[in-house]
Amino acid sequence: MSDETEPPSGTPASPSRRTLVTGAIAAVAGAGAGAAAGSLIAREDPAPTPKLAAGSVAGGDGGPWHVVAPGGSIQQTIDAGARAIQLGDGEYPIDAPLVPRAGCTIRGIGEATVLTAVADLDAVIAIGDGGPIGGVTIADLVVDAGQRAAIGIDLDIVGTGGNFREEPDSVCRLDNLWVIDAARDGIAYRGTDTQACITSRVRVRRAGRHGFRVEAPDNVWIACEATTQGVDGAGFYVGEAIEGSDGIGAGNCHFHACKAWYCRGVGWLVATGRNTFTGCEAQDVAKHGWHITGPRSTFHGCVADTAGMADVGGAPDSADGFHVVPGSETSLIGCMAFDRAPGPLVAQQRYGFNVPKALVDDGLLVAPIGWGNTGGLVHAR
Repeated sequence: MSDETEPPSGTPASPSRRTLVTGAIAAVAGAGAGAAAGSLIAREDPAPTPKLAAGSVAGGDGGPWHVVAPGGSIQQTIDAGARAIQLGDGEYPIDAPLVPRAGCTIRGIGEATVLTAVADLDAVIAIGDGGPIGGVTIADLVVDAGQRAAIGIDLDIVGTGGNFREEPDSVCRLDNLWVIDAARDGIAYRGTDTQACITSRVRVRRAGRHGFRVEAPDNVWIACEATTQGVDGAGFYVGEAIEGSDGIGAGNCHFHACKAWYCRGVGWLVATGRNTFTGCEAQDVAKHGWHITGPRSTFHGCVADTAGMADVGGAPDSADGFHVVPGSETSLIGCMAFDRAPGPLVAQQRYGFNVPKALVDDGLLVAPIGWGNTGGLVHAR
């Protein structure tokens, strides 16, 4: 008997599987939310639900998800008690920083879900907002700071009170996001307890200063990338706390397959130690691809491709693939630095590896390879 068989005469029709699925999709897309709500929450004895924002409907058959249609208030839905929030196809104006509560998941449907700053803000999304929070997930959406918000997503977590089963870390997740046109930093990680957070598949575009501003320890980044506009910034800043924040400095951080490209400053600025970089890259940046000023980090299979790039304001012979300041306790293993002289341009990257002689003498620069550098592969100063 198929889903489409007519019921006997006089028998009320029950929702078919197709009806339920179609209704759920319509609600998630933000279309026909009122009609979809009946399919999603129909039951004989509905439990009371909190008062939600206009355009928000409760989750399917008593489930946890609350759908907020484009134009609806995400913050009102959070404040009403929702922890699982599904966004649809369209734009969500943000006129005050969006502040999730502990354990909150906010999920869109990819690049079709856009959170847009419509006022001058410190941040579009403020996780922690200077206080304790844990277990927040933001996924599958676009954060458009529009040059109006200083920071796209700000993780400023201080304190551990109320964490899940007394966890000592905040354990937040950012996944499959676009963060575009932040006036200052795409994503900031600061505060004394922004730890055990994983950021994956996040693309930051045209940040005014730093793409990823990392001032907190014990976190992981996977397959993330950034472009920047500021000449004094970096695609990835990994260092001490700046601007008087409560950060305690980046340490014990891990970066895997991450990339800084089209940066008008440096690709990577690594100013603190105890960090690991595996298969990460700097490509087509105006200044050094990797500017390593702090000791005690290790770099495995990392790449520098065309520093001093003219397209982003660089000049030939002005920047190195890897410019390393510390002469000890820093290892570069199997790294590659080259200038591919793209299109009609002449080679621009000066040295592949500009490092202290002590680093070479102690065998800490291992198996470097590269080509096309105007001054040569290794400069041991």
